[in-house]
Amino acid sequence: MAQKCAICGAEINVFQSQKLADGNFICRKNCRKIGMKVFDYVHADLPTVLAHNKQVEEGTRIFNELFLPRKKAKDKTKRLKSFSSGLFVAPDIGLMALAEFKYKFFIFGKYCSKACVFHTGDLYDYSEAKATRLVDGKPETDTFMHFAFINTPGLSDFFEKCDSDKEVVKYFNSVFGIEKSLKNIGNTWKNQINAVKTSVAAAKSIIKGEEDMEAKAAAAMTSLDVMQYGDRTELNAKADAALAPYRS
Repeated sequence: MAQKCAICGAEINVFQSQKLADGNFICRKNCRKIGMKVFDYVHADLPTVLAHNKQVEEGTRIFNELFLPRKKAKDKTKRLKSFSSGLFVAPDIGLMALAEFKYKFFIFGKYCSKACVFHTGDLYDYSEAKATRLVDGKPETDTFMHFAFINTPGLSDFFEKCDSDKEVVKYFNSVFGIEKSLKNIGNTWKNQINAVKTSVAAAKSIIKGEEDMEAKAAAAMTSLDVMQYGDRTELNAKADAALAPYRS
């Protein structure tokens, strides 16, 4: 039985269609082809797919215009940080990207065909994940990094095989001003102490029934968030400024 693509309206049969989690079908030839390889269509609904398609359209343009020039930037502070063939961080503009590349001819003319760009400040999980597969009847384990973002319509989490999982964790802990080890905890420890003090003050206000307890409670939640995830304020400001020309 023929179906209609929920995005472009094309008539499609079972071999030409991708069924989504909400029961809608989209065509594989055009609409599914827009998305990234790591995007999970099986568990996505139509609004999420539409958001991802827009995310890729915008992200590809932003990657080519903002990220690629930074690959060979003379100023070291503006150079890209790369953890794999497709994962890049632009520290000076508070953005990171996942990109796919193609060649115009054989192994020549490499270019970015698709990309998703994220606020680095929205990254809330960068943890190791392992996957086991059989190779010639023997189990082999691959190590990946799981990246998850908040405030991100479309592709908001993915797994990427990185050069060094420890290097990834160390880098982002440094960027966010948090440490999961006992090394270099000077400034981080001060931030955590201030967060605890703010939280205690808010708790006391609630107990006393002070008029501004709601505001203090909100400040406490922010402080606890900073204590766990680091202060993302400056990163988000950089990202917003960099993306301003792309927002209508």
